[in-house]
Amino acid sequence: MNRIINTESRSGRWLRPRRLALPWVLWVFGLSTTLLLVAIWGRAVTVDQDTITRSTEAALSADLVTDRVWDWVGEGLAMTDGVDPVDAERVMDELEGRPQAAAAVDALVDQVVDALVAPPGSEATIDVSSALAPLVPEVVNELAAQGLEVPAESVEATVDSLDPVALDTGEAVSVGVVTKEANDVLTLGVLVSAGMLLLFGSMAVAVAEDRWRTVRGLATRVAFSALSFAVLFRFGGWVLDPDGGRSPLRRSGAIIVASNLHVFVIIGGVAALIAAAIWVVRRPQRVRTLPPAVSERVSDDTSTQELVSV
Repeated sequence: MNRIINTESRSGRWLRPRRLALPWVLWVFGLSTTLLLVAIWGRAVTVDQDTITRSTEAALSADLVTDRVWDWVGEGLAMTDGVDPVDAERVMDELEGRPQAAAAVDALVDQVVDALVAPPGSEATIDVSSALAPLVPEVVNELAAQGLEVPAESVEATVDSLDPVALDTGEAVSVGVVTKEANDVLTLGVLVSAGMLLLFGSMAVAVAEDRWRTVRGLATRVAFSALSFAVLFRFGGWVLDPDGGRSPLRRSGAIIVASNLHVFVIIGGVAALIAAAIWVVRRPQRVRTLPPAVSERVSDDTSTQELVSV
């Protein structure tokens, strides 16, 4: 009987600190899960060239960039023989609303985007003359409408004389440089948070009374966290730009936030499959058994009853 009491007391002393430590271990595990999910998603964004390009294009549709492109066009036109700055400005006002002009501006914006998202160390060039070449006939026709007879060859020569703009992405603070630095930081974040998740997940399993049930619970936590982030980020992208064009910068942020949500779905799906597999495997073994101390006590009581009856 004393042996039973000693066993129960030792078991009770061991279970008490385990039960006190488990909530804190699970809290750190949840924090590690959050850090890991965000780091993996962020790293996926930094290597997603299509998302980075679309986000940069949305940001560059701002009036500041568009005005700068039109300044290039106006400066080139003002250099043409027989065209003064006032005439050039009137021609620009007429050309801005035409499809050919919009196409030329878009071509220049595309080149600027390519230069900004180029890998660090590469040399990107913005060929202004090639982008503005399709505008030459429109400019000549508009000059004629303004009463200015300027030969098309003169306008073409002016456009051809525009020097390309070279950008050294190794020295400039470009999107490519920023994404490269962010990728390095997020890679470190993935390694650190994954280590924390494995460490505290192992600690949770070690101090738990039912280890398989704890593993299933941890996998379920990861699954719900991942799917929650997928919903949250999708909703966040809509909140940033609900009208699909409220602001170029907000639209750029919405593209980033709502991208690569498949990362959360894949992680959540894998974790859910692990939890389901454990539940299926352990289901036939869910037979209630008495703890060893209780079984021992019952057997002792039975022996005592037999002796008394005798």
